Amino acid sequence: MTQSGPGTRAADTAATPKTPKTPDQGKRPDGRLVRGEQRRREILRTAVEVFGEQGFRGSSLREIAARVGISEAGLLHHFGSKAALLTATIEERDRRDLERRTRAETDGASLLATIRDQVRRNAETPGLVGLHVVVAAEATEPNHPAHDVVRDRYRALRHQDDTRFRDAIDRGELRPEVDPQAIGQLFSAVMDGLQLQWLLDPENVDMVALFDHFVALLQPARDAETTTDEHTTEQEST
Repeated sequence: MTQSGPGTRAADTAATPKTPKTPDQGKRPDGRLVRGEQRRREILRTAVEVFGEQGFRGSSLREIAARVGISEAGLLHHFGSKAALLTATIEERDRRDLERRTRAETDGASLLATIRDQVRRNAETPGLVGLHVVVAAEATEPNHPAHDVVRDRYRALRHQDDTRFRDAIDRGELRPEVDPQAIGQLFSAVMDGLQLQWLLDPENVDMVALFDHFVALLQPARDAETTTDEHTTEQEST
């Protein structure tokens, strides 16, 4: 039996060579930086909610700060101004949307299904949609605080899904003559236009149904023989 005791442990420890530490080893994360990043994410989450409920003009930094549980000065410490918080909010919303779409496609959803789901979610958040429409229009002015962010956002959206649209064409989900590099811009234009009409007249503009109609125009025409066979099958089953 091997004996153990204070003497043995000391000897073992002395016999075991110590591994040199690299410069990064042994350093603990800066607690202030970690807490600051956590607070920043919390402010962004809350800003998305408040801007979505009340729009940009109707919301205030005081309201956002109160929901987070900090002072308005504390909020400004992280973002500097309402305009800076707005641009960060737009970027945060786009990041969430892209993550959601990527997860859905990984689970087997088609590109068109994920885009339609985005339109459906937009129809449930008129405040956030209104914020997007107003900011996008105002940001056409070069001096607007969100000008660069909105411009770069549309630049990224233009060709974000080129490969996905090309795959959808190859799978027969879209007509073969559809240009995969142009259709993404058309989708954005249709979605923006429908959002504007819906905000102006929500009782008479069904944004989701109209978007479905637009997508149907881009899909291949169903084979007449297949349609007839399906109709015959339905009659036989009744």
